Amino acid sequence: MGLAVYNGEILDIRFPACVYKKLLAVNKQTEECVGIVQNLTLYDLKLVMPTIANSLQNLLDYEGNVQDDFMMKFVVSFSEFETVKMIELKENGANIDLTNENRKEFVQLYIDFLLNKSIYEQFKAFYNGFHSVCATNAIQLFRPEEIELLVCGSPEPLNINELKLITLYENYTEHDLLIRWFWDILKYEFNPSQKRRFLLFTTGSDRVPIGGFKEMFFKITKVEFKEQLPMAHTCFNQLILPQYKTKECLKTKLEIAIDNAEGFGFK
Repeated sequence: MGLAVYNGEILDIRFPACVYKKLLAVNKQTEECVGIVQNLTLYDLKLVMPTIANSLQNLLDYEGNVQDDFMMKFVVSFSEFETVKMIELKENGANIDLTNENRKEFVQLYIDFLLNKSIYEQFKAFYNGFHSVCATNAIQLFRPEEIELLVCGSPEPLNINELKLITLYENYTEHDLLIRWFWDILKYEFNPSQKRRFLLFTTGSDRVPIGGFKEMFFKITKVEFKEQLPMAHTCFNQLILPQYKTKECLKTKLEIAIDNAEGFGFK
């Protein structure tokens, strides 16, 4: 992921918001303690573990006697290689009853355990890998949502005119009839979802770079085989487009290609 940011490439990944918060988190007292965010919320947890988040919210909203009805301590249990382990959420947690008064503290400690402590070593490796490539203090000036934009691109509506302006052609020209058909279909006949799928088919991501299409390269190449489907080299943002005889055939072939494409192959 760090290499993608460094090279200005867009990745088709959807990490929850807390990942980007953790990527920017540094303990100012010791740089060894990385990726620990102290103010993660139930909303952050819900994007990762919705069932547990909902259960914790129900605990906070419970109107009865938490201590008598739940009979819980400040511990968390989980299975590891078919063995149930118990971890105290705070010192002497096994002897601290969960009550109406301390349930907010319990929930916050539980979130901290799930999103920080329990995955610390694994996330530390991810954190160090990202920052070994993006090794600049400037990265700390970004907000988490801006890091997500750098990695995943912008979700803004696609500007087909801007894409057309940066397109290069191989064995075609922008004045060829088939190329004019192509841009008419993409701009006027494809709905927003189809436009996104086309971008995913040709570039590997359905989002635009943060600076717009002008920050990327796009190429349309001609092949002589008139019956095959369009193909794409996503590493090079290259569309391989046969010279179809009619506009209707071109649209049909494009729709089949974008609706059935899956990564580097077909569904």
